[in-house]
Amino acid sequence: MLLEGLDAAIKRLPIGHKSLPSIESKLASLKAGFGGEQQLDKVFENYTFPMKHCLFHDISLTSSTHFQMDTLFITPFYAVIFEVKNITGDLKVTENPPQLIRKLDTGQVNGFKSPIAQVQNNCELLRDWLYSRNTSLPIYGVVVLAYAKQRVELFDTNVPFLYPNTVPTYIRQLPTESPKLDDETFKKITNDLCNSHREFTPPPICMTYQIKRNEIRTGVTCPFCSFFGMKKYMKGWRCEGCNSTSPDAHKQAVRDWFLLFGGKMMNKDCRKFLHIEKQQTANRIMKSMELYTEGANRNRTYRMDFKTKHRERT
Repeated sequence: MLLEGLDAAIKRLPIGHKSLPSIESKLASLKAGFGGEQQLDKVFENYTFPMKHCLFHDISLTSSTHFQMDTLFITPFYAVIFEVKNITGDLKVTENPPQLIRKLDTGQVNGFKSPIAQVQNNCELLRDWLYSRNTSLPIYGVVVLAYAKQRVELFDTNVPFLYPNTVPTYIRQLPTESPKLDDETFKKITNDLCNSHREFTPPPICMTYQIKRNEIRTGVTCPFCSFFGMKKYMKGWRCEGCNSTSPDAHKQAVRDWFLLFGGKMMNKDCRKFLHIEKQQTANRIMKSMELYTEGANRNRTYRMDFKTKHRERT
């Protein structure tokens, strides 16, 4: 959802807008992180493990606070939390203060949150989450560097730093002498993990980056040539740039509105953003998108739910 929202902002902000550099930097960082997680995913897809286990990706839970784990590998013997990092440059992790410092070949230096502190905090929160269910498991935290070309300087820490291809060996070396959970309890805990997952909903992009509504370009974008301002006709939308037509090009524009502004959309909001005149047309469009509705007639509002189920494998 955040990736899509940042994309929408980049697409709809004018060239040279003051918020664009921050938004583009955030988008690049998120894409790099997602690419790193995919590297670890491929390893798990290609390896089998002898013990019963469940694998959760991008799972978000609530203990004393909300927390999100890149990858959770849980067995009846233990659980492992993997924090994946895909950051270019020479990396140095410091203990005091806890920080990740990145230096590029250009000499530019940037500071990030310490991955050690992140994974240790998640271990504590998962431990609390299990404790609230009268369950206890050994929990290990691991930082995974997405690519072997990444270089990192560390202080003396008990948190392992691994590359994806070394993760299976690490897992196989963990103790499996006596299970801490019986089959019934393990099944219950993994079901609870599935049911407790709550997709994190970030604030609307315009709120996060303090962008005014009148700074956002409106109109329906052509899915073929990216022209702004497709025209509505009886069967859909026609592009004045490439003359292509689309029956549902409005769907992405409506999603853009909710990603950028959040809250509730009224008929007049839809008409203004999509450049349509008739109230009936706006009503048909919003009803066709299965949005949540409140109120009736002129006071009716629409809301979009972006929550999606996380990925899980057994």
